[in-house]
Amino acid sequence: MTVVPMLADFVVRVAFGLSITSLMISWRAVPLPFFRTQTQVILGLLVLGALDQARSGGRALALWLVVTSAILAYISAVAWGLGLPKIGTRTLALVALIAAGWLTAASCSTRSGLWALNASSRTASGWLLGVTLTAMLLGHYYLTAPAMSIEPLKRVVLLITGALAARCLLAGIGLGVSQAGLLGSGTGPVAVNSGFFVAARWGMGFVGTAISAYMTWKTAQIRSTQSATGILYITMIFVLFGELTSLILAVDSGLLC
Repeated sequence: MTVVPMLADFVVRVAFGLSITSLMISWRAVPLPFFRTQTQVILGLLVLGALDQARSGGRALALWLVVTSAILAYISAVAWGLGLPKIGTRTLALVALIAAGWLTAASCSTRSGLWALNASSRTASGWLLGVTLTAMLLGHYYLTAPAMSIEPLKRVVLLITGALAARCLLAGIGLGVSQAGLLGSGTGPVAVNSGFFVAARWGMGFVGTAISAYMTWKTAQIRSTQSATGILYITMIFVLFGELTSLILAVDSGLLC
């Protein structure tokens, strides 16, 4: 079994989620500099992922996939900066596609053999992380563009709800499979059915995120963008806590839940 670098795994997920979410936002409704900032964040994440992948060794193809994604992210950032949204969108789509391929390949290396479930969980995790971070950055952008329509922020908050539902469903399936004993007992320091970690993962990662996302939606409806951005900080903390706890559980079981 090929060991997947944890840092590279995490940052590629976020880069994938940022790319997908950016493609779901109309560049006609949001100023182009916002997308340039998005792609610059993606570029930084992918460079960090490439460094971690190179440090840990492993498959050369995995490293080159991350490097290629970083190059495309740089081209996309330049395109958005030059006011070429069509080129920026197409290169961003390629970044998302390659990142999804990397996450799928990483899932094939797990010992559980449930690669399809792991691949789906990784992409859903990335989408949830990326869409929440995008919402937080978009909320900040209203400080410099106060006249911008509130609809993009409301749309991204709805996307958080969809991503959270997908991630929760896949995590529930994974937890059910693990508790059914289909994965073996595992030998890691944390058992997948550990009550504390499962409670923390679901309580903060899902319930806490759902409550804060609802509060953000209600705040966005009255166009209180500063308050919505503050709540999105809390939402991001909940999502990060949940996904990092999921990584701890996966060390033992080999299954993302």
